[in-house]
Amino acid sequence: MSPFSSISAHPEIQDGAPVFSGTRIRVETFYDFLRIGVSVNEFLDEFPSITRDQALEVYDLMNSQYTLDQIASAVNGPQNTIQANAGRLFAVAA
Repeated sequence: MSPFSSISAHPEIQDGAPVFSGTRIRVETFYDFLRIGVSVNEFLDEFPSITRDQALEVYDLMNSQYTLDQIASAVNGPQNTIQANAGRLFAVAA
């Protein structure tokens, strides 16, 4: 089970890459959009199936310097070093 309500991964969806829950849209796509200067609002306009809460949860991860590999490990692995806390995220000591 994913520690993130907004992110899921399944081997048959996007080759197991982390996606926004309930969609086939990769988290990597969101990272790429933000890197080139697209705002969260513009991203949500392009992908209306993603909720603002989903985007903000992933945005918090990105701002906390979590890489796509770290997110994939947390979503797919049995142990994780990131926990959800009332909609906001915090790192815990491993």
